[in-house]
Amino acid sequence: MNSKIQLSTKRSGTEGSIKSGLEKGVRCMAVALVIALIVGIAFYQFSHAHSSDFTQFYCAAQMVRRGLGSSLYDLTKQIEFQSRVARVQVFYNHPPFEALLFVPFTYVSYRAAYMLWTITSLSLLISAALLIEAARGLTSSLSQFTRVRADVGLVTVVFLTFAPATTCLLLGQDSMLMLAIYSMAFVLLKRGSDFRAGCVLACGLFKLQLILPFALILLLRHKWSALRGLGLVGTLLVLISVGISGAGVLSAYPRFLFDSTYQKIGGFAPEYMPNIRGLLFVLSRGKLVGLAFGVLVATCSMVVLWYAARNWQDEQLPTSFAASVLATLLSSYHLYNYDLTLLLLPIAILFSEMVRRGLPLGRSTIGAALIVLFIPPLHRLLLLHSIYALMGAPVALLYVRALWLGRTGVSAAHSGPSLRSSAL
Repeated sequence: MNSKIQLSTKRSGTEGSIKSGLEKGVRCMAVALVIALIVGIAFYQFSHAHSSDFTQFYCAAQMVRRGLGSSLYDLTKQIEFQSRVARVQVFYNHPPFEALLFVPFTYVSYRAAYMLWTITSLSLLISAALLIEAARGLTSSLSQFTRVRADVGLVTVVFLTFAPATTCLLLGQDSMLMLAIYSMAFVLLKRGSDFRAGCVLACGLFKLQLILPFALILLLRHKWSALRGLGLVGTLLVLISVGISGAGVLSAYPRFLFDSTYQKIGGFAPEYMPNIRGLLFVLSRGKLVGLAFGVLVATCSMVVLWYAARNWQDEQLPTSFAASVLATLLSSYHLYNYDLTLLLLPIAILFSEMVRRGLPLGRSTIGAALIVLFIPPLHRLLLLHSIYALMGAPVALLYVRALWLGRTGVSAAHSGPSLRSSAL
């Protein structure tokens, strides 16, 4: 009798393991197919258009490799290099140190380099998903909400369906790197490694507008250890930039960014920016210009950053961090569609927090914001009508909700179990 029971148990266990193995195999195949599809679309677009934002990185790296770092912000020189490989679409406007990252790609053809960068970006996205999973257990929250067994592969697929992330991959932009940097910084802050978190954040200074506002929040919160790390690595990157382009880059680079000619041809149109600057421009129908507009944008941006800093609670680090990232995006001076890839981190944090607390996601502002953000055709529609700045509205909703979650989380923790359950 016992042998029959043992045999039956062993058989059911074997069947269960086979079923589990098949499920994992199917999920892996699905993820592989989605990734292959993205790579295939990127290759198709490249083959037919033969131009992408990746051109700026590839050609800037070529210039650095040939010892022309001092001419990195010479538009004539950039056109000369870019026209050799593709149609001139955008100009390189990042600090010199980032060009070093792309030097290895210049040892292969432009087409091969573009595909390698696409694969690298996908790897960065998967790395960010793994970091977020390690910090927040996103798969368990997703499984609980959807009642479908989730893993990092499914999370990666969900991330890939986010229109800004897809755009980033197809254009060959560097926003996946920024997402990975912030994800790593979040994990390190959760572990109490503030100095190392600051060091990692400094690596994102290739987009100053997406790091300096967050650094201001750290300053207002007196996070000196993180700021020391940021300052140390930031100084090192400045020295590397000087080594690449000479001491003159310290004045040439800012002059290049604020040059009126470059502003016109560089595409710094606020109606395409889903931030405070873009929202105010679209809502005022472009009537607010000049000094008055600049003062209004600066004031609103400072208020948003100040509230994020004021509501930062170490015991509610995830929601505080999410609110700070959202405040950074809203207050950034320059923000485009693909830059919203960074939104995946605060979205994942807030989603996990809502599910963990048992709050109704479908009837919340977060649910409404996610519906808007995860409708790919809507992104394209707003871009076509030159009002993509309106996508800043759901970002603002997420910011307000993140602040609320942080405050209610602290009050619930201090009120005890009974009040906490009644509040939910």
